[in-house]
Amino acid sequence: MEKRMNKEELLELLGNLKISRNEFWILSSGALTLRNIYPDAGDLDIAVTDKGLEELKKSYNLKPKENGWFIIDDRIECVCDGKKESLKYQPELVQGYYLQNINEYLEYLENSIREKDKKRIPIVKEYIKNRYGVQK
Repeated sequence: MEKRMNKEELLELLGNLKISRNEFWILSSGALTLRNIYPDAGDLDIAVTDKGLEELKKSYNLKPKENGWFIIDDRIECVCDGKKESLKYQPELVQGYYLQNINEYLEYLENSIREKDKKRIPIVKEYIKNRYGVQK
């Protein structure tokens, strides 16, 4: 198994990413790690706008995957979500980076069949309760 990245390593990776900060948002365990509610991430998954995807194409040799995602390098993958304004859930600005909306992530986890996702549900619910005073 590849070495997982802690918050500092994720921030370093993000600092070197050649894309405007307002054209992408961090998903999954990367977003949890940057919120200080999960210790590490195995890779960096990001969603990008149409403009963000074009920016990445200028700097990286993106490799398309069968599921619609793109491999940027051995530690970063992205999916294009179109226009940020069209999203059901708006990304949240945390420490200078846009992160996947925590309610959207909870919805994803609750619909997932993967065991590793199911184990994250209590952690995310606790964060929402503590951060927003709401029990989902």
